[in-house]
Amino acid sequence: MLRFLAFLRLSRLKFLAGGIVGGTLGGAVAAYETGGFAWPPFLLAQATVVAFHLMTHYANDYYDRAADEHAARTPFSGGSGALVDGSLPPWVGLAAALVCTALGVAGCSALGLLGLGLAAGLSGAIGILAWAYSAPPLRLLARGLGELDGTLVVAILVPLCTYASQTGKLSQLALATTLPGGAAMFAMMLAVEYPDLGVDTASGKRNLLVRLGRRGVRPLLVGACVAIYGGVLLALLAGAPPALAILELLTLPLVWEFARAVLPRSDQTRADEAIAGRGVALFFVVSFFALLAYLAGSRFA
Repeated sequence: MLRFLAFLRLSRLKFLAGGIVGGTLGGAVAAYETGGFAWPPFLLAQATVVAFHLMTHYANDYYDRAADEHAARTPFSGGSGALVDGSLPPWVGLAAALVCTALGVAGCSALGLLGLGLAAGLSGAIGILAWAYSAPPLRLLARGLGELDGTLVVAILVPLCTYASQTGKLSQLALATTLPGGAAMFAMMLAVEYPDLGVDTASGKRNLLVRLGRRGVRPLLVGACVAIYGGVLLALLAGAPPALAILELLTLPLVWEFARAVLPRSDQTRADEAIAGRGVALFFVVSFFALLAYLAGSRFA
């Protein structure tokens, strides 16, 4: 039972950053623009994207278990381990993923029945792309497309879905606001691949880190860090509150340490774990600070 509960709590920090903070950010942007807020559609949209977010983790634990069997598990990579160490049969992972899928589909349908067609469509796209991340036949994480897929789903579509649950449409501000988190999410997707590089290479997985190697991925990570602040500038030009610039500038030390972490180290195993942890922290802080900026500047607040 304890192992089952541990499995259900898989990847809590990434879940918090992607499922909760990202969704709340979309609602906060809508409140900032309109001066109002409707809780029922927001909670429905939030629950729907959380269900699909959990579906992704459990499906990944199931479909990636062959590689996870040989991976060194960290708080941010390697899966839960519960499906490969004999604690739980593999079907538990698939069953958990399918239950979350059903909940997500139910939420998507409910959004449509409430007349929130755009939010329903966005949540449907989240479900499809999230399933394609690790599940066959597409299995995007093994084709060098998983990083973009995860970025699109978690950092862009999730906040846009909750935003649309409030407004029924999208705006330039809503789109621009997703850019800093999108850049940080792309960096995180690359970062969490570092601890599993050897296992992923041996298992035939062809993610970007395997394809490009440490040296080839380094410019992508640095570019993503720079793009965070380019996204902040675009959001400000679209009408974001000035607090966004102030708060996101506070992330500069974290970005600097993350960029330094990807340099070669003598103890590469410990360095890879540090890269993964700092990547997750970077995405969480960038997203959370954006949320704080909109809450502080919201007329509704």
